[in-house]
Amino acid sequence: MFRQTSYTYDRKDGKLRFIAKFGIQANAQVDLHGTFNNRTATNESVTLAFVSYQTWMELNRLLVQPNNCSMMANLTSKISNRWSVPSAVSKKIDANTVTEYWYLVFLGCIYVDARSSWQDTGGTQFDYAVTLMNVPGDVLTQQFSYDMKGVVIVTLVATFAYLVLLAFQVAFGMYDCIYLKTKPHLLVKLFTSLLLLEVGGQGLKLVHMGLYTQDGVGLAPVSHVGAGLVILGDCFLVLLFLLISKGWQLTKAVLHFKALMFILWGLYVVFSAIFFAWMVVFQDVYPFTTCIDNLYQTWAAWLYQGYRILLLPYCLYELWHSYQQENSPLVRNVYRLFAASFVVWFGYLPLTVALLYAVNLLEWTRVILSTSLFFDLAANFILVLLFCPLWSDYYFQFNSHLNTIVSAKRYTELKFLIR
Repeated sequence: MFRQTSYTYDRKDGKLRFIAKFGIQANAQVDLHGTFNNRTATNESVTLAFVSYQTWMELNRLLVQPNNCSMMANLTSKISNRWSVPSAVSKKIDANTVTEYWYLVFLGCIYVDARSSWQDTGGTQFDYAVTLMNVPGDVLTQQFSYDMKGVVIVTLVATFAYLVLLAFQVAFGMYDCIYLKTKPHLLVKLFTSLLLLEVGGQGLKLVHMGLYTQDGVGLAPVSHVGAGLVILGDCFLVLLFLLISKGWQLTKAVLHFKALMFILWGLYVVFSAIFFAWMVVFQDVYPFTTCIDNLYQTWAAWLYQGYRILLLPYCLYELWHSYQQENSPLVRNVYRLFAASFVVWFGYLPLTVALLYAVNLLEWTRVILSTSLFFDLAANFILVLLFCPLWSDYYFQFNSHLNTIVSAKRYTELKFLIR
Protein backbone atom coordinates (compact mmCIF):
# COMPACT_ATOMS: atom_id res chain seq x y z
CA MET A 1 0.00 0.00 0.00
CA PHE A 2 1.10 3.57 -0.59
CA ARG A 3 0.39 6.64 1.54
CA GLN A 4 1.34 10.19 0.61
CA THR A 5 0.34 13.34 2.45
CA SER A 6 1.66 16.16 4.62
CA TYR A 7 2.17 15.86 8.35
CA THR A 8 1.98 18.70 10.81
CA TYR A 9 2.77 18.19 14.46
CA ASP A 10 2.06 20.70 17.19
CA ARG A 11 2.61 20.29 20.91
CA LYS A 12 -1.11 20.84 21.41
CA ASP A 13 -1.84 17.73 19.37
CA GLY A 14 -2.00 14.25 20.81
CA LYS A 15 1.14 12.18 20.62
CA LEU A 16 -0.23 9.48 18.32
CA ARG A 17 -0.97 9.88 14.60
CA PHE A 18 -2.31 6.92 12.58
CA ILE A 19 -0.91 6.36 9.06
CA ALA A 20 -1.93 2.88 7.93
CA LYS A 21 -3.07 -0.55 9.07
CA PHE A 22 -1.55 -3.61 7.38
CA GLY A 23 -2.41 -7.24 8.01
CA ILE A 24 0.65 -9.52 8.11
CA GLN A 25 0.68 -13.30 8.04
CA ALA A 26 2.62 -15.08 10.77
CA ASN A 27 6.38 -15.27 10.07
CA ALA A 28 6.01 -13.14 6.94
CA GLN A 29 8.04 -10.08 5.95
CA VAL A 30 7.15 -6.64 4.68
CA ASP A 31 9.21 -3.93 3.02
CA LEU A 32 8.79 -0.42 4.42
CA HIS A 33 10.02 2.57 2.42
CA GLY A 34 9.49 6.18 3.42
CA THR A 35 10.66 9.52 2.03
CA PHE A 36 10.25 12.79 3.88
CA ASN A 37 10.59 16.45 2.96
CA ASN A 38 11.00 18.87 5.86
CA ARG A 39 8.88 22.01 5.55
CA THR A 40 10.42 23.89 8.49
CA ALA A 41 13.88 25.17 9.37
CA THR A 42 13.86 23.40 12.75
CA ASN A 43 15.70 20.16 13.43
CA GLU A 44 12.88 18.70 15.51
CA SER A 45 12.02 15.07 14.82
CA VAL A 46 9.20 12.63 15.49
CA THR A 47 9.22 8.84 15.57
CA LEU A 48 7.87 6.66 12.77
CA ALA A 49 6.91 3.30 14.31
CA PHE A 50 5.54 0.03 12.98
CA VAL A 51 3.89 -1.76 15.90
CA SER A 52 1.79 -4.85 16.56
CA TYR A 53 -1.89 -4.78 17.44
CA GLN A 54 -1.29 -5.10 21.19
CA THR A 55 1.26 -2.28 21.20
CA TRP A 56 -1.12 -0.12 19.17
CA MET A 57 -3.79 -0.65 21.81
CA GLU A 58 -1.39 0.35 24.59
CA LEU A 59 -0.28 3.45 22.69
CA ASN A 60 -3.90 4.48 22.28
CA ARG A 61 -4.30 4.24 26.03
CA LEU A 62 -1.11 6.12 26.94
CA LEU A 63 -0.85 8.83 24.29
CA VAL A 64 -4.36 10.23 24.13
CA GLN A 65 -3.12 13.33 25.99
CA PRO A 66 -0.02 15.52 25.42
CA ASN A 67 3.16 15.19 27.49
CA ASN A 68 2.78 11.46 28.16
CA CYS A 69 6.02 10.35 26.49
CA SER A 70 7.69 9.56 29.82
CA MET A 71 5.05 6.87 30.41
CA MET A 72 6.27 4.83 27.41
CA ALA A 73 9.27 3.28 29.17
CA ASN A 74 7.62 -0.15 29.40
CA LEU A 75 6.88 -0.11 25.64
CA THR A 76 10.44 0.53 24.44
CA SER A 77 11.19 -3.12 23.71
CA LYS A 78 7.85 -3.49 21.89
CA ILE A 79 8.61 -0.57 19.58
CA SER A 80 11.75 -2.03 18.05
CA ASN A 81 10.68 -0.98 14.53
CA ARG A 82 11.11 2.78 15.00
CA TRP A 83 12.91 5.51 13.09
CA SER A 84 13.55 9.18 13.69
CA VAL A 85 12.04 11.24 10.87
CA PRO A 86 12.08 13.30 8.69
CA SER A 87 14.89 11.06 7.44
CA ALA A 88 14.49 8.48 4.70
CA VAL A 89 13.49 4.98 5.82
CA SER A 90 14.05 1.68 4.01
CA LYS A 91 13.63 -1.47 6.06
CA LYS A 92 12.65 -5.12 5.71
CA ILE A 93 10.58 -6.05 8.76
CA ASP A 94 9.99 -9.51 10.18
CA ALA A 95 6.57 -10.04 11.76
CA ASN A 96 6.04 -12.20 14.83
CA THR A 97 4.48 -15.67 14.98
CA VAL A 98 0.90 -14.38 15.05
CA THR A 99 -1.20 -13.36 12.04
CA GLU A 100 -2.50 -9.92 12.98
CA TYR A 101 -2.78 -6.28 12.01
CA TRP A 102 0.28 -4.07 12.35
CA TYR A 103 -0.01 -0.29 12.58
CA LEU A 104 2.20 2.38 11.05
CA VAL A 105 2.08 5.51 13.22
CA PHE A 106 3.83 8.76 14.01
CA LEU A 107 4.73 9.29 17.66
CA GLY A 108 5.25 12.78 19.00
CA CYS A 109 8.03 11.36 21.16
CA ILE A 110 11.72 10.66 20.65
CA TYR A 111 13.72 7.90 22.34
CA VAL A 112 17.00 9.26 23.75
CA ASP A 113 19.54 6.43 23.95
CA ALA A 114 21.83 8.31 26.34
CA ARG A 115 19.01 8.63 28.86
CA SER A 116 17.23 5.38 27.96
CA SER A 117 13.95 7.28 28.05
CA TRP A 118 11.33 8.91 25.86
CA GLN A 119 10.93 12.68 25.70
CA ASP A 120 8.53 15.11 24.08
CA THR A 121 9.40 16.65 20.74
CA GLY A 122 8.76 20.14 19.53
CA GLY A 123 6.55 21.18 16.62
CA THR A 124 7.50 20.13 13.10
CA GLN A 125 6.07 19.95 9.59
CA PHE A 126 6.99 17.71 6.68
CA ASP A 127 5.59 15.92 3.63
CA TYR A 128 5.95 12.18 3.39
CA ALA A 129 5.36 9.19 1.13
CA VAL A 130 5.27 5.70 2.66
CA THR A 131 5.03 2.30 0.96
CA LEU A 132 4.32 -1.09 2.60
CA MET A 133 4.71 -4.26 0.52
CA ASN A 134 4.67 -8.01 1.17
CA VAL A 135 7.96 -9.90 0.71
CA PRO A 136 7.93 -12.03 -1.32
CA GLY A 137 4.77 -11.30 -3.25
CA ASP A 138 3.40 -11.57 -6.77
CA VAL A 139 1.73 -8.77 -8.68
CA LEU A 140 -1.73 -9.68 -7.31
CA THR A 141 -0.74 -9.81 -3.63
CA GLN A 142 2.33 -7.72 -2.83
CA GLN A 143 0.43 -4.44 -2.36
CA PHE A 144 -2.41 -5.92 -0.34
CA SER A 145 -2.77 -6.38 3.38
CA TYR A 146 -3.10 -10.06 4.35
CA ASP A 147 -6.86 -9.70 4.92
CA MET A 148 -7.25 -8.57 1.30
CA LYS A 149 -5.11 -11.25 -0.36
CA GLY A 150 -7.09 -13.17 -2.97
CA VAL A 151 -9.85 -10.56 -3.16
CA VAL A 152 -8.78 -9.58 -6.69
CA ILE A 153 -9.34 -13.13 -7.95
CA VAL A 154 -12.68 -13.45 -6.13
CA THR A 155 -13.92 -10.16 -7.60
CA LEU A 156 -12.71 -11.12 -11.08
CA VAL A 157 -14.58 -14.45 -10.93
CA ALA A 158 -17.72 -12.72 -9.63
CA THR A 159 -17.62 -10.09 -12.40
CA PHE A 160 -17.29 -12.78 -15.06
CA ALA A 161 -20.10 -14.86 -13.52
CA TYR A 162 -22.46 -11.87 -13.42
CA LEU A 163 -21.59 -11.05 -17.03
CA VAL A 164 -22.58 -14.58 -18.03
CA LEU A 165 -25.88 -14.35 -16.13
CA LEU A 166 -26.60 -10.95 -17.67
CA ALA A 167 -25.85 -12.28 -21.17
CA PHE A 168 -28.34 -15.12 -20.68
CA GLN A 169 -30.95 -12.75 -19.28
CA VAL A 170 -30.56 -10.34 -22.22
CA ALA A 171 -30.79 -13.26 -24.64
CA PHE A 172 -34.01 -14.40 -22.96
CA GLY A 173 -35.38 -10.86 -23.25
CA MET A 174 -34.58 -10.79 -26.96
CA TYR A 175 -36.32 -14.15 -27.33
CA ASP A 176 -39.43 -12.63 -25.75
CA CYS A 177 -39.35 -9.62 -28.04
CA ILE A 178 -38.47 -11.34 -31.31
CA TYR A 179 -39.94 -14.83 -31.08
CA LEU A 180 -42.92 -14.39 -28.73
CA LYS A 181 -43.61 -10.80 -29.87
CA THR A 182 -44.06 -9.64 -26.27
CA LYS A 183 -42.43 -7.01 -24.10
CA PRO A 184 -40.54 -8.13 -20.98
CA HIS A 185 -42.65 -8.00 -17.84
CA LEU A 186 -41.87 -5.53 -15.03
CA LEU A 187 -40.47 -8.36 -12.90
CA VAL A 188 -38.10 -9.34 -15.70
CA LYS A 189 -37.03 -5.71 -16.18
CA LEU A 190 -36.40 -5.38 -12.44
CA PHE A 191 -34.27 -8.52 -12.44
CA THR A 192 -32.31 -7.41 -15.52
CA SER A 193 -31.69 -4.04 -13.86
CA LEU A 194 -30.25 -5.62 -10.73
CA LEU A 195 -27.95 -7.79 -12.86
CA LEU A 196 -26.74 -4.64 -14.63
CA LEU A 197 -26.07 -3.02 -11.25
CA GLU A 198 -24.13 -6.07 -10.08
CA VAL A 199 -22.01 -6.17 -13.23
CA GLY A 200 -21.31 -2.44 -13.01
CA GLY A 201 -20.56 -2.56 -9.30
CA GLN A 202 -18.25 -5.56 -9.45
CA GLY A 203 -16.56 -4.13 -12.54
CA LEU A 204 -15.80 -0.80 -10.84
CA LYS A 205 -14.43 -2.57 -7.77
CA LEU A 206 -12.25 -4.66 -10.08
CA VAL A 207 -10.91 -1.50 -11.76
CA HIS A 208 -9.90 -0.12 -8.36
CA MET A 209 -8.22 -3.37 -7.33
CA GLY A 210 -6.41 -3.69 -10.65
CA LEU A 211 -4.92 -0.23 -10.22
CA TYR A 212 -4.16 -0.96 -6.57
CA THR A 213 -2.02 -3.94 -7.55
CA GLN A 214 0.18 -1.53 -9.52
CA ASP A 215 0.50 1.53 -7.28
CA GLY A 216 -0.90 0.57 -3.86
CA VAL A 217 -3.44 3.40 -4.12
CA GLY A 218 -6.08 2.55 -6.70
CA LEU A 219 -9.20 4.69 -7.06
CA ALA A 220 -11.06 4.57 -3.76
CA PRO A 221 -14.00 6.74 -5.01
CA VAL A 222 -14.52 4.32 -7.91
CA SER A 223 -14.51 1.41 -5.46
CA HIS A 224 -17.09 3.19 -3.28
CA VAL A 225 -19.35 3.79 -6.30
CA GLY A 226 -19.01 0.11 -7.19
CA ALA A 227 -19.92 -0.95 -3.66
CA GLY A 228 -22.91 1.39 -3.78
CA LEU A 229 -24.14 -0.17 -7.04
CA VAL A 230 -23.79 -3.66 -5.54
CA ILE A 231 -25.84 -2.65 -2.47
CA LEU A 232 -28.47 -1.03 -4.74
CA GLY A 233 -28.66 -4.27 -6.73
CA ASP A 234 -29.09 -6.09 -3.43
CA CYS A 235 -32.05 -3.81 -2.61
CA PHE A 236 -33.63 -4.61 -5.98
CA LEU A 237 -33.18 -8.32 -5.26
CA VAL A 238 -35.02 -7.95 -1.95
CA LEU A 239 -37.86 -6.11 -3.72
CA LEU A 240 -38.04 -8.95 -6.23
CA PHE A 241 -38.21 -11.47 -3.37
CA LEU A 242 -41.00 -9.50 -1.70
CA LEU A 243 -43.05 -9.34 -4.91
CA ILE A 244 -42.61 -13.06 -5.52
CA SER A 245 -43.47 -13.91 -1.90
CA LYS A 246 -46.81 -12.11 -2.37
CA GLY A 247 -47.47 -14.34 -5.37
CA TRP A 248 -47.47 -11.55 -7.91
CA GLN A 249 -47.64 -12.99 -11.43
CA LEU A 250 -47.55 -16.50 -9.95
CA THR A 251 -50.90 -16.76 -8.17
CA LYS A 252 -52.13 -13.16 -8.22
CA ALA A 253 -52.32 -10.72 -11.07
CA VAL A 254 -52.94 -7.81 -8.68
CA LEU A 255 -51.03 -6.93 -5.53
CA HIS A 256 -52.90 -6.37 -2.26
CA PHE A 257 -51.61 -4.64 0.89
CA LYS A 258 -48.83 -3.05 -1.11
CA ALA A 259 -48.23 -0.24 1.40
CA LEU A 260 -46.84 -2.54 4.11
CA MET A 261 -44.59 -4.33 1.64
CA PHE A 262 -43.11 -1.10 0.30
CA ILE A 263 -42.66 0.31 3.82
CA LEU A 264 -40.69 -2.79 4.80
CA TRP A 265 -38.65 -2.58 1.61
CA GLY A 266 -38.08 1.15 2.15
CA LEU A 267 -36.67 0.41 5.61
CA TYR A 268 -34.34 -2.15 4.06
CA VAL A 269 -33.13 0.50 1.61
CA VAL A 270 -32.58 2.94 4.49
CA PHE A 271 -30.61 0.42 6.56
CA SER A 272 -28.59 -0.55 3.48
CA ALA A 273 -27.80 3.13 2.83
CA ILE A 274 -26.71 3.57 6.46
CA PHE A 275 -24.50 0.49 6.17
CA PHE A 276 -22.98 1.77 2.92
CA ALA A 277 -22.31 5.24 4.36
CA TRP A 278 -20.73 3.72 7.44
CA MET A 279 -18.63 1.41 5.26
CA VAL A 280 -17.18 4.43 3.44
CA VAL A 281 -16.54 6.24 6.73
CA PHE A 282 -15.02 3.13 8.29
CA GLN A 283 -12.60 2.60 5.42
CA ASP A 284 -11.53 6.24 5.08
CA VAL A 285 -11.82 7.72 8.58
CA TYR A 286 -12.50 5.13 11.25
CA PRO A 287 -8.91 3.85 11.81
CA PHE A 288 -7.94 7.33 13.01
CA THR A 289 -10.31 7.19 15.97
CA THR A 290 -10.79 3.59 17.03
CA CYS A 291 -9.19 0.18 17.40
CA ILE A 292 -12.10 -1.78 15.91
CA ASP A 293 -10.62 -3.89 13.13
CA ASN A 294 -13.54 -5.09 11.04
CA LEU A 295 -16.55 -3.38 9.52
CA TYR A 296 -18.85 -6.22 10.59
CA GLN A 297 -18.05 -5.58 14.25
CA THR A 298 -19.77 -2.18 14.12
CA TRP A 299 -23.31 -1.08 14.98
CA ALA A 300 -24.23 -0.28 11.35
CA ALA A 301 -23.42 -3.83 10.25
CA TRP A 302 -25.47 -5.39 13.04
CA LEU A 303 -28.39 -3.07 12.26
CA TYR A 304 -28.27 -4.12 8.61
CA GLN A 305 -27.94 -7.83 9.38
CA GLY A 306 -30.59 -7.73 12.10
CA TYR A 307 -33.15 -6.25 9.74
CA ARG A 308 -32.41 -8.94 7.17
CA ILE A 309 -33.33 -11.55 9.78
CA LEU A 310 -36.51 -9.65 10.78
CA LEU A 311 -37.58 -9.44 7.12
CA LEU A 312 -37.39 -13.21 6.68
CA PRO A 313 -40.55 -14.14 8.71
CA TYR A 314 -42.61 -11.63 6.71
CA CYS A 315 -41.41 -13.08 3.40
CA LEU A 316 -42.09 -16.64 4.56
CA TYR A 317 -45.58 -15.71 5.83
CA GLU A 318 -46.52 -14.05 2.53
CA LEU A 319 -45.06 -17.00 0.64
CA TRP A 320 -47.07 -19.48 2.75
CA HIS A 321 -50.24 -17.42 2.19
CA SER A 322 -49.64 -17.44 -1.58
CA TYR A 323 -48.90 -21.17 -1.44
CA GLN A 324 -52.25 -21.84 0.26
CA GLN A 325 -54.09 -19.99 -2.52
CA GLU A 326 -52.39 -21.90 -5.31
CA ASN A 327 -53.71 -25.17 -6.78
CA SER A 328 -51.10 -25.85 -9.44
CA PRO A 329 -48.53 -28.47 -8.31
CA LEU A 330 -45.88 -26.82 -10.48
CA VAL A 331 -46.38 -23.36 -8.99
CA ARG A 332 -46.48 -24.84 -5.49
CA ASN A 333 -43.13 -26.44 -6.17
CA VAL A 334 -41.77 -23.07 -7.24
CA TYR A 335 -43.00 -21.62 -3.92
CA ARG A 336 -41.17 -24.37 -2.03
CA LEU A 337 -38.00 -23.53 -3.94
CA PHE A 338 -38.32 -19.87 -3.00
CA ALA A 339 -39.03 -20.71 0.66
CA ALA A 340 -35.74 -22.59 0.90
CA SER A 341 -33.94 -19.84 -1.02
CA PHE A 342 -35.31 -17.11 1.28
CA VAL A 343 -34.13 -18.90 4.43
CA VAL A 344 -30.64 -19.34 3.01
CA TRP A 345 -30.28 -15.88 1.44
CA PHE A 346 -31.63 -13.80 4.34
CA GLY A 347 -29.83 -15.87 6.97
CA TYR A 348 -26.39 -16.62 5.55
CA LEU A 349 -24.74 -13.26 6.33
CA PRO A 350 -25.63 -12.98 10.06
CA LEU A 351 -24.82 -16.67 10.54
CA THR A 352 -21.47 -16.31 8.78
CA VAL A 353 -20.52 -13.26 10.86
CA ALA A 354 -21.51 -15.04 14.09
CA LEU A 355 -19.37 -18.06 13.21
CA LEU A 356 -16.40 -15.91 12.23
CA TYR A 357 -15.90 -14.76 15.82
CA ALA A 358 -14.15 -18.11 16.30
CA VAL A 359 -11.46 -17.36 13.67
CA ASN A 360 -8.76 -14.76 13.16
CA LEU A 361 -10.06 -11.30 12.29
CA LEU A 362 -7.84 -11.12 9.23
CA GLU A 363 -9.83 -13.96 7.64
CA TRP A 364 -13.14 -12.08 7.91
CA THR A 365 -12.97 -9.97 4.76
CA ARG A 366 -12.19 -12.85 2.40
CA VAL A 367 -14.69 -15.22 3.99
CA ILE A 368 -17.55 -12.70 4.07
CA LEU A 369 -16.87 -11.51 0.53
CA SER A 370 -16.64 -15.03 -0.88
CA THR A 371 -19.72 -16.21 1.00
CA SER A 372 -21.78 -13.18 -0.02
CA LEU A 373 -20.84 -13.50 -3.67
CA PHE A 374 -21.55 -17.24 -3.68
CA PHE A 375 -25.07 -16.93 -2.25
CA ASP A 376 -25.90 -13.83 -4.30
CA LEU A 377 -24.78 -15.57 -7.47
CA ALA A 378 -26.74 -18.69 -6.51
CA ALA A 379 -29.91 -16.63 -5.96
CA ASN A 380 -29.49 -14.83 -9.28
CA PHE A 381 -28.73 -18.10 -11.08
CA ILE A 382 -32.01 -19.58 -9.81
CA LEU A 383 -33.90 -16.47 -10.95
CA VAL A 384 -32.31 -16.60 -14.42
CA LEU A 385 -33.52 -20.19 -14.76
CA LEU A 386 -37.02 -19.39 -13.50
CA PHE A 387 -37.38 -16.37 -15.78
CA CYS A 388 -36.32 -18.33 -18.87
CA PRO A 389 -39.15 -17.81 -21.40
CA LEU A 390 -38.91 -21.42 -22.60
CA TRP A 391 -40.80 -22.53 -19.48
CA SER A 392 -41.61 -19.49 -17.34
CA ASP A 393 -45.15 -19.34 -18.79
CA TYR A 394 -46.01 -22.52 -16.93
CA TYR A 395 -45.90 -20.76 -13.57
CA PHE A 396 -45.60 -17.02 -14.24
CA GLN A 397 -48.50 -15.11 -15.77
CA PHE A 398 -46.33 -12.84 -17.91
CA ASN A 399 -48.05 -13.87 -21.16
CA SER A 400 -51.31 -15.41 -20.03
CA HIS A 401 -52.74 -15.40 -23.53
CA LEU A 402 -49.99 -17.82 -24.58
CA ASN A 403 -50.63 -20.28 -21.78
CA THR A 404 -53.84 -21.53 -23.41
CA ILE A 405 -52.02 -22.69 -26.53
CA VAL A 406 -49.02 -24.38 -24.93
CA SER A 407 -48.71 -27.95 -26.03
CA ALA A 408 -48.90 -30.89 -23.66
CA LYS A 409 -45.57 -32.08 -24.96
CA ARG A 410 -43.71 -29.08 -23.51
CA TYR A 411 -45.49 -29.57 -20.21
CA THR A 412 -44.28 -33.13 -19.92
CA GLU A 413 -40.75 -31.88 -20.44
CA LEU A 414 -41.09 -29.95 -17.17
CA LYS A 415 -42.78 -32.59 -15.08
CA PHE A 416 -39.54 -33.12 -13.15
CA LEU A 417 -40.29 -29.80 -11.44
CA ILE A 418 -43.53 -31.17 -9.99
CA ARG A 419 -41.95 -34.19 -8.34
